[in-house]
Amino acid sequence: MDDAAKMYELQKVDVMLIKVSKRLQQLQQLLGETDAVRAARQQVAETEAALHSWRGKQKDAELEGKSLAERIQSTEQRLMSGTVRNPKELETLQQSLDALRRQRDLVEEHGVEAMLLADELTDTLTTRQAALQTVEGEWTGSQGELRQEDTKLKQNLMLLKRKREAVAATLGAPLLERYETMRKRKAGVAVAAVQNGSCSACHVSIPSGVMNSLRGSQTALVVCPSCGRYLVAAG
Repeated sequence: MDDAAKMYELQKVDVMLIKVSKRLQQLQQLLGETDAVRAARQQVAETEAALHSWRGKQKDAELEGKSLAERIQSTEQRLMSGTVRNPKELETLQQSLDALRRQRDLVEEHGVEAMLLADELTDTLTTRQAALQTVEGEWTGSQGELRQEDTKLKQNLMLLKRKREAVAATLGAPLLERYETMRKRKAGVAVAAVQNGSCSACHVSIPSGVMNSLRGSQTALVVCPSCGRYLVAAG
């Protein structure tokens, strides 16, 4: 195998390494929770927090209403008992009773509002929990296949790395350095095959003189006059 062919063989391994590595990176993202799962879980958490808050407000209103009812009853009993005869004190008690009743009405209104909102949030929570269960089920179902692919690609990656070491060893240090330098300069494509008389990288026709050099040399590297990459005859 001539030098260009060895380079080309190494390049094919490198292309596969890049492809496998990119797919493994994609899998790492896919194996994590999806945006849909995170969004659905966030919606459930927010709804649960809001429901807890409004249920708490409903309970507070009930307790405050009960306390006000007791105070109203006590004030009414005092007014009706006849023990208070002073007109000014009676007027003050009546004003206090009226204020307590207004406060109770307001608290009851807030309690009803809290109850209605809590009931609405309960329905919303049920809907969102069902949606979360659906997206989690879909996500979980895909994880098995993705993990299998991840395992297989990691095994392939190890094999490709070993193959690269073996192929790189056949080039020798100077030739390998030339390959790596060209690869960096040419966006990862150091060697181009000549197919139907054209460079497979830039698709420009190769002059006959260059073709003759390519056919006649086993060690001298031939360069594409157009893109500057090393050329190898298509097998």
